[in-house]
Amino acid sequence: MATGKAIRDVVIAGGGVMGLSTAFHLTRFISPDRITVLEPDPTYVRSATALSWASIREQFSLSENIKLSQHSMKFINNIDRILGTPDTTVNINFKNGSYLFLATEETAPTLAENIAVQKAAGVDVNTYTGRELQEKYPFMNTEDIVLASDVDKNEGWFDPWLLLSAFKDKVKELGVEIVKGRVTGFTEDRSVKVSGSGPSSYHYGDFVNATGIHASFTNNLLNSALPVDKRFTLPVTPQKRQTFTIAVRDGPRNVPLLLCPLGTVIRSEGPHYIVQHSDSGTFETDLEELNNFGEVDDSLFTEQIWENLAYRMPIFEGTKILGGWVGYYEYNTLDQNGLIGPHPTTDHHFNINGFSGHGIQQSPAAGRCLAEMMVGEDPLIDLSNFSLRRILENKPYRERNIL
Repeated sequence: MATGKAIRDVVIAGGGVMGLSTAFHLTRFISPDRITVLEPDPTYVRSATALSWASIREQFSLSENIKLSQHSMKFINNIDRILGTPDTTVNINFKNGSYLFLATEETAPTLAENIAVQKAAGVDVNTYTGRELQEKYPFMNTEDIVLASDVDKNEGWFDPWLLLSAFKDKVKELGVEIVKGRVTGFTEDRSVKVSGSGPSSYHYGDFVNATGIHASFTNNLLNSALPVDKRFTLPVTPQKRQTFTIAVRDGPRNVPLLLCPLGTVIRSEGPHYIVQHSDSGTFETDLEELNNFGEVDDSLFTEQIWENLAYRMPIFEGTKILGGWVGYYEYNTLDQNGLIGPHPTTDHHFNINGFSGHGIQQSPAAGRCLAEMMVGEDPLIDLSNFSLRRILENKPYRERNIL
């Protein structure tokens, strides 16, 4: 490990898409060689970004989330022009596809309210009765469905590794320093201690906590360097999510990203399907256990997912598990919404955390908004409702369409 102290205008802890997007957008205002990104795992083998479903949607219940995804979709549509380098053409293998939200008689009023918000924000939403939905998707059991919604454009999925790599290659080409390093502590003079391949500490003008599922651990380290009255608890907890890859003989092609009322989520993935149960995630607070992702537990599929799938799409009674993987949400336990902006009790510290499963899709716009906040510009989107002040004031701002 190198020794000595380096001096930077901005140090960003976390080299996933949120940290890299923030770094990229900061280069509009700050010399790139004055920005350092710290990433403990440059292989990204255990990165929540790389293990995500990498889906993007406009169908949210809050206008801020809709706008974040709308602007991120514009970014993706122009990604080669924005992130391409002289030696690299950027293609993240975007596949157009829709989320499909289903509502029973009990949940239909909530879905109707969400649809109204979406239409007001310019989303071209299609709505269906149960009978209309069955006509569009004849393989689907819709007997309990009274309302459903999807879109024809501006939703879909992509390769998360390709987006991550495109951001990383671009910021490196611009001159941003990316260092293998993990934050181990802070000092009162705005220095961060680092274990890794670079300097043992950095003195910074501003610090960004973009450490994803490790955000609370990083925040606790900062708390140790702050006066007691400046400390606060960041309500971001790693939530374990198990994804199964499955196959079924003569199964339907191009299944949309379907959220069933009972919590099962499924979509097509090439010739097969990926599926998880949105209500089954367990929370992990032990850092050592968090770094050991483990293997999927097939009993989750057999005991919770399979019956839901077979009820909604009877052809999936003959499902075969092909494999799977374990990933994590950086879950905001306050309101399942992003936390973005200045630290609520101390200057020169910023956060971009807690997006609860929709971070990768919103990273292009969220990183831009935070960069603009940091330099005193009006952000692209008014995200004042996503301020960390709501933690201290215990005022949740809930997103109802969480998968």
